[in-house]
Amino acid sequence: MRIFVCLMLCCLIISCEAHQCLNKVRKRSEIVNTLKWTDNTVPYVITDVFNEADKKLIVDSLAEMTQLTGGCVKFVPHTSTDTNWVTVIDGHGCFSDVGMRNTPGSQDVMLLRPNCLTKSLIMHEFLHTLGFDHEQARPDRDTYVKVIYENIQPKYKYAFDKSGTSGFWNLDVAYDYNSVMHYVYNGFSSNCLPNIVPISKEAQKWRFTMGKNPTMTELDVFKVKKVYGCLN
Repeated sequence: MRIFVCLMLCCLIISCEAHQCLNKVRKRSEIVNTLKWTDNTVPYVITDVFNEADKKLIVDSLAEMTQLTGGCVKFVPHTSTDTNWVTVIDGHGCFSDVGMRNTPGSQDVMLLRPNCLTKSLIMHEFLHTLGFDHEQARPDRDTYVKVIYENIQPKYKYAFDKSGTSGFWNLDVAYDYNSVMHYVYNGFSSNCLPNIVPISKEAQKWRFTMGKNPTMTELDVFKVKKVYGCLN
């Protein structure tokens, strides 16, 4: 099971954009078959470390994911009859397992307070929970973006690896620069310069907006519907 971890990082140069200080790090481990959630439903528990406003933001973000997908996937409070469920915890960053674990029980979604408590980051982590990888980890990403490794902090270069084809949904959809699953253009930069750059002339309009979409894009929604069998 791969785990996606989002860590708080302090910028080394004050002029860096603030969003560079909060990014998503992929911690690699052996890939097993990603499991879809039974009945397209993710039961969850939100621990009491979160205040009522935090809980409302999480619940509202999950409700919007259900609404955007036309009810294709649902997030419901955990009951004693659930075999698998998610526990939302505070911690040292933001992370989620990718897909439902193949063993019964709880799996964590970590949302560091307050930094991970934005709608887009909550959606990002729960899309991992549903089984989705980072957009720029697509096996074909080099057709669309150039990763400039010399501008990445050495200890985080692994976070820019591509996924193997066996661990990635082959959805045959366009590359989505605006996806909530995309890194920002200078995340983990060693010098605050870009380390992900669109290749085509047409895609330059997304050069500085990648990874900043406040909610799921149409392609994010399409991919969820395709994987979870909700397309007509």
